[in-house]
Order: sequence, then C-alpha cells, then structure tokens
Amino acid sequence: MQLGYALSFMKTIFCCCVVVLSPLAHAAETPKINPVTVSIDVPSPAWSLNITSIHKKGNKLLVVCNALQKEGMSAAMLSKATDSVLIPSKFAQLPRDVYVIGQKWNYSDGYKAVTRKEMDTLLMDSTTVYTAKKMLTEKSFIGLSVKEAHALAKENKIPSRVVEIDGEPQPSTMDIRPERFNFAIKKGKVTRVTKG
Repeated sequence: MQLGYALSFMKTIFCCCVVVLSPLAHAAETPKINPVTVSIDVPSPAWSLNITSIHKKGNKLLVVCNALQKEGMSAAMLSKATDSVLIPSKFAQLPRDVYVIGQKWNYSDGYKAVTRKEMDTLLMDSTTVYTAKKMLTEKSFIGLSVKEAHALAKENKIPSRVVEIDGEPQPSTMDIRPERFNFAIKKGKVTRVTKG
C-alpha cells in the first residue's frame, strides 16, 4: 500500500516538473518570425489570393496581395481566399493596411482594392519587408534551353514536356493537365509555350 502512495507521489512531482519546465523549453524555441495572414471574400472558389509583398512605410505595414482567377468554370458561390507568409517578428506589432490588386467585384472588408499603378504610388519611400517568389508564366521559359526550361519547371514543381522540335511534333500523351507546360523548341531554345 505504501509503495502505491510513493509511486503516486512521484508521479505527481514528475507531472509538476513537466508543467514547470515546459514553458521554459518553449520560450527558448520561440521563432523570430511571425505570420501575416490575409483572408478575403471572393465570388467563387475559382479565385485565389497571394501575398506578393509587404512594405514598411512610416509606422505601418502595407500588405500587397493579388487576387487571381483560375482557368475553367466554377460555381458562383461566396467563398474565402486566404494566404499567409512569415515576416521578421520586429514588424509583427505594426498596424497593417491590406491592398488587393485584381479584384473584380464590388465588396471589400478590411482591405482596399487598387490598381497596380495606384499601388506603385503608395509604395514610394517604403522599405520592403517581404517579397514572394516570382510566379512563372509561359513567358518565363522563352529563350531557355531545353535543359534550363525543364530545370526551372522542376524547381517550381511544374510538370513539363517537349511537344515540338524544329517544327516536328514529338510523341506525347493526349491527356489534358491544365498546370503542365508544353515546350516548342527551335534551334535548341524554347520559342513557344502552351499549357495543358
């Protein structure tokens, strides 16, 4: 019986130690970066939101976002589009103004819809805190060698293939993949890119 009490007592002491030590261990591991999250209402699930850059101007953060519509059809249904990025913690407490480029609807809550030209004016005399990796488009591959084009696509986790070399169609599957880049090559360089 005494052994049971002793074990119970030791278990209680062990649990208390874990509770006391836990915050100390957590404090030592606290990261020096904080998330910035933006969530907006969009007219359908076909819309996505990307935080493209964050700037410090005066004592404020300017969060610049792009609203993008995916290709294809989608039901008109009010949805949320969200993106989150990490910034250094020294900027985390600053008040934020959120700007969205590419919005094509009439409602906004917690952000301002702007054109790229208006955004360029707003960003004058600001300091860049965060910049997203540049999004690849078909034009990103024009002029690259086959090896460079495939390497760039692989680095960005984009499926790719060569469908034409010097005007000659190459064997390829007939399946359609909207995210895949198809390269037409002339004299060893990418001259045309299609998706599908």
